[in-house]
Amino acid sequence: MAPLILMVIFLSCGGNPKQVDKITIAENYIHALNASDFEQLVGLFQDSIRFNEMEYIRTFDKEGYRDLFQWDSVFNPKYEILDIKEEGENLHLTISKECERMRFLHEAPFLSSEVMNIKEGKIYSVAIVEYVDFNDSLWSAKRAQLVEWTEKNHPELDGFLYDQTKEGAIKFQKAIQLFENNNDSLNLEMKN
Repeated sequence: MAPLILMVIFLSCGGNPKQVDKITIAENYIHALNASDFEQLVGLFQDSIRFNEMEYIRTFDKEGYRDLFQWDSVFNPKYEILDIKEEGENLHLTISKECERMRFLHEAPFLSSEVMNIKEGKIYSVAIVEYVDFNDSLWSAKRAQLVEWTEKNHPELDGFLYDQTKEGAIKFQKAIQLFENNNDSLNLEMKN
């Protein structure tokens, strides 16, 4: 009788583990990024999160990720999953990202192939494995032009390129706005 009771208790207490819906986790991740919802986003992570961008690897605890998250949020990003495939613990994703910084430096949404690793129902790592349709020469030229113009015309904003904090992003955003407004006024003067 005792083994039968134990089996009933085991089955009634959820002895069948639920299958983790990895695609829903990825969709929730993108939703949290688009909503700039830090608490929702880090709730999807294990205790720490690894972000790999080609050879560049960064690991953050949840609170340590806040600066990078705030930096990205300043540019009002919109992420979209274009393709998703599940392979074991990993999801292979094609992601489109559009934001003020991308529109200026790349003049188009930024597409990347990414691998999201999910362990025990939480995101363990996100790796950008390939840039899709990335115009490196345009990006580099526009970035150099912006940095040079900012150093000359608004030195108070200097250093924005490498400051991945909220304050650095605000300076970056301001430099783009001033640069674009200056170029618009120059174009108007040349037309007259």
